[in-house]
Amino acid sequence: MPSKTASNKSGIYLLLSGDEAVARGAIEAGVRVAASYPGTPSTEILESIAEAAADFDIYVEWSVNEIVAMEVASGASMAGVRSIVSMKHVGLNVAADAAMTLAYTGIEGGMVIAVCDDPQMHSSQNEQDTRYFALHSNIPLLDAGNPQEALDMTREAFELSENLKLPIIVRLTTRVAHGKARVRLGSIEKSRRKVEFDKVSSKWVMVPSNAIKRHRVLKEKLKTAKAMANNSKFNIIEDNASSVGIVGSGIGYYYARSILDSENFSWLKLGMVYPFPSELVRKFSNNVNKMLVVEELRPYVENSLKCVRIEVLGKEKLELDEIGEFTPDKIREAFAKLGLAEKAETRPELDLPARPPVLCPGCPHRAFYYALNAASQFVSCDPRKCTGCDVCEYVCSSEKEKTFNPTKSRIRAIRLNTLSNLAVACRTCKDAPCVVACPKDALRLSLENRTIAVDSKKCDGCGWCIAACEYGAVTMHPDTGKAIICDTCNGAPECVQWCPEGALSFKGKANDKVVTGDIGCYTLGFLPPLETVQTCLCMGAGISQAAGLSHAGIKEKIFAVIGDSTFFHAGMPGLLNIVYNKSNVCVIILDNHVVAMTGHQPTPGSGKNLLGEAAKAVRLEDVARGLGIEKIETVDPYDLRKTTAVVREMTNYIGPSVIIAERPCPLRIEKGPIREILKDCNKCGLCVEAFGCPAIFLSSDRAEIDPTLCYGCGVCEQVCPLEAIRRKE
Repeated sequence: MPSKTASNKSGIYLLLSGDEAVARGAIEAGVRVAASYPGTPSTEILESIAEAAADFDIYVEWSVNEIVAMEVASGASMAGVRSIVSMKHVGLNVAADAAMTLAYTGIEGGMVIAVCDDPQMHSSQNEQDTRYFALHSNIPLLDAGNPQEALDMTREAFELSENLKLPIIVRLTTRVAHGKARVRLGSIEKSRRKVEFDKVSSKWVMVPSNAIKRHRVLKEKLKTAKAMANNSKFNIIEDNASSVGIVGSGIGYYYARSILDSENFSWLKLGMVYPFPSELVRKFSNNVNKMLVVEELRPYVENSLKCVRIEVLGKEKLELDEIGEFTPDKIREAFAKLGLAEKAETRPELDLPARPPVLCPGCPHRAFYYALNAASQFVSCDPRKCTGCDVCEYVCSSEKEKTFNPTKSRIRAIRLNTLSNLAVACRTCKDAPCVVACPKDALRLSLENRTIAVDSKKCDGCGWCIAACEYGAVTMHPDTGKAIICDTCNGAPECVQWCPEGALSFKGKANDKVVTGDIGCYTLGFLPPLETVQTCLCMGAGISQAAGLSHAGIKEKIFAVIGDSTFFHAGMPGLLNIVYNKSNVCVIILDNHVVAMTGHQPTPGSGKNLLGEAAKAVRLEDVARGLGIEKIETVDPYDLRKTTAVVREMTNYIGPSVIIAERPCPLRIEKGPIREILKDCNKCGLCVEAFGCPAIFLSSDRAEIDPTLCYGCGVCEQVCPLEAIRRKE
């Protein structure tokens, strides 16, 4: 199917998203180099340009991160060709170091920085308003409110850029970036610019003596830019001889127009918002008695108006929050309170089921998190199911003592009251009080299976360990007088398998270790039932935060989880840092070979580039070794036993280490054999309540697998203690 952005027909209308419209605007302007790093809601800008790259001889690349993309685009501009770099708002933070100084050096070929803000944080860790970044960086900004403006502004931005010799920011928000509208295409520039780099000019070299001169040049450019803003075709006054004027920026302006009777108000649409067009705004204010400002996120326009001493009704008066995105209903409610619009009709609340985000069926991240938790498992009892039948005690004594004698059991059945029962086994507590209490050092934490081991030669039966255990999980052997504690039967507790009510399960512990997280699908590991990930700050932060926790004196083993694409993006400096500063941190790189969260874009490790061409496949193990890591293990997360063993090994290792969990994203490969539940299932719930695969659910009498969701990974077979899951014939 031919690309919509590649059409040579000008004047026709196509249904385009804001991202596609930016791409089309860049193509119409004759862009020659385009770079980006995937990030919702901006990802489709570069992908749409790439669809037309061969037709118009455009170089496109997924850069390893946003600052690299910014630098690539700036280099192309220095050579005299037009370039575009696209990113989401938090990506602009990464690229800020380059962007701030680009305003000083200036550019040659037109350069556009397309940035997509994400009000409501649909797929981001914060809300930012790029209009304030423009103010901070002294880079002019155009604010698109719909896809047509996205195209027109992008095309015009290249002209502005070359006139001012400055990069230009084109800002979209999520609804503009992903919303679709009827867009009129323009003609595509055919001329070729001369490729030439001025090696003599000192403006490219930002040593202090040059930078101070370039700063003065920048201030002069901004005076010109301000005059352009006051006369910009994107800043439009519609004077309807009304006493009330509405000033709008971005999508909020169009929401207001769709709600209010346009002819009853005068309107000022601000598209070029930095430098702020104060003269145009003052002209508008002179013809109205009252001005209202409608803008998402921060009160940029409102504050700019106040700076030029124009009184307005803004966020506070309209009760429009700085948090979240606007909706037409929210705007209507604000105007209704001022008597300017009718109240919205009351709609019945729909009682819809919650749909929290989850890791996909077959996701290798789930398998790894389960193994990470399973590295220190314990026998858990659901008191809602436990009937106090004592089968667990008989099974345990039979397994350990070859006799049916509950007093010799390592698990204890307790009668809480006449209606409640509970089976208790060792939970391997943090700083195990029983180990601390033992005066003979007879108890220790077994590094092999993370259980409490008793040295019968040292134990004298003093009972201090029994008194120290708040769960009552330590008992005294009736014959030897020595302490006995559950050892989980080497990871396959018989009591769990034989519990007739399915009340016992072998659960992993998520709270006996520290697990710092990062940005990616795997962040969902913080949700139930896995509840493994404990932090998420920004790209690459998990490794460095783990180092800080380690050096602060945290005693638990610290793991830092990061995806392969995020590792290439921002994780390598953190890994080098823990090597250099000898941090006792194990870095877990979840390698699924793609940037999965944003649509399966290739990474430097995938062996392909943006256009699907063969590229050097960078091996994560080689990178880790090159950065100085000596202890590296690679596992297939679908192999729970080996993965759990490696996690236990790394838990006991002192110093920086790396686990590479390698398994492709299941959405990119064919499904495996579907699994089914056998009649042996006792509805223990481990596959649902601890593993959490969305393809498995509990029915009235046992677990069930939805064959339309099952990806055939087979991990659930390893999770089930009763071997009640198998391949479906």
